[in-house]
Amino acid sequence: MCKLSFCFLALFACVLAGASAGVSQPRAPTEQRNILVVKDLREFAAKHPGLKMERLVKAPAKGRAGTQTVRYVLGTRVSGDRLVAQGADVYAYPARKDVSLQLTYPEAGVGAIVTYVEVICTQDSSDGNAFVVAGGIGQRFISIVLEASQTENFSYQAQYYGSD
Repeated sequence: MCKLSFCFLALFACVLAGASAGVSQPRAPTEQRNILVVKDLREFAAKHPGLKMERLVKAPAKGRAGTQTVRYVLGTRVSGDRLVAQGADVYAYPARKDVSLQLTYPEAGVGAIVTYVEVICTQDSSDGNAFVVAGGIGQRFISIVLEASQTENFSYQAQYYGSD
């Protein structure tokens, strides 16, 4: 119990130190949007006939032995943009399966204007795609669906660049 109290006290002190040092705090959400998790991209597209999905460009990448690295990019870096968010995760499955994963920036609230996105995936084969299903370059949010075919191991690293 004493260790837990000390941890909370240390966390509170860090928050106060950051606020007093002029560190900017996250913006309050001024815009609300409902995020629909897409499990089957083809079914989602069939239900939304006017939907225009934008495919991310698949770029060459180097991988470790026994795995494939697939790099997806969208947009271009522009003068004055900066890394505004990043995320990563690792998944292992007991047998080969098709994997579909949705990434969204920002997870809540209003983000910077998105200028460039790079997603690096490591998987058992290079078969896969990435599509923008909401928002996009020049907007303050983006939602991307990643797909990997027949893989037991899947990991990704996503970096979002933007400007105010």
